[in-house]
Amino acid sequence: MLELRNLSRHFGGVKAVDELDLTVRQGEILGLIGPNGSGKSTIVNLITGVYKPTTGTVQFKGQEISLMDPHHRTELGIARTFQNIRLFGHLTVWQNVWAARVVRDGGWAGLKQRWLSGAGAAREEAEQLLEFGDLAHKRDMLAGNLAFGEQRRLELLRAAASGAELLLLDEPAAGMNAEEIDALDNRIRSLRDQGRTILLIEHHMELVMEVCDRVAVLNFGRKITEGTPAQVQADSQVRAAYLGTDQPAAA
Repeated sequence: MLELRNLSRHFGGVKAVDELDLTVRQGEILGLIGPNGSGKSTIVNLITGVYKPTTGTVQFKGQEISLMDPHHRTELGIARTFQNIRLFGHLTVWQNVWAARVVRDGGWAGLKQRWLSGAGAAREEAEQLLEFGDLAHKRDMLAGNLAFGEQRRLELLRAAASGAELLLLDEPAAGMNAEEIDALDNRIRSLRDQGRTILLIEHHMELVMEVCDRVAVLNFGRKITEGTPAQVQADSQVRAAYLGTDQPAAA
């Protein structure tokens, strides 16, 4: 579904991403991990069009999108969440989800008309997503007044409401407690079961290793290995990147 080929992004002399080859297969959950500063969020920004590549290409469903504007990539079926939450804080929980759902049908130009008309199908789907995210009881609360973990959930629901086939989840577990992370695990699996493809960027290793089909590991902007969670955990380069040693951690 998504092909990154020889992808690089340099900021002056800093190679944030360096000659990366990465494939995200349709219907899978691919984990992207690495130490802070390894290039994970830069890759998300290259995929979504926030940054343009220094070299290399981004292809989505066989189409070259490397120089395409972000909103056109969204129209093709790519959506994301953010490390730093970017909700519409002065809209309600329900309005955040409903707006994302309506824009998918008519774009921003049709949002005002649909807002006034109610758009029944969009309204029903928004309600279902709120139930899915356990936020239906807070539907009328301003998004900016939610607890941090709830805001994380709402960002996920808003991305899902866009109808995107590919979801890029940038540290969705950040700030969540153990119970919320367990629920996030189930929601990510459920979205995959509904036909979504997911690229998960995350520091919470237990979540990554439990939910992902494959994992790719970055260090200093380069991919050092990829494979199943078990293969990645056994890799000496991964242990060196995370622990500063090629020996397994002491029990």
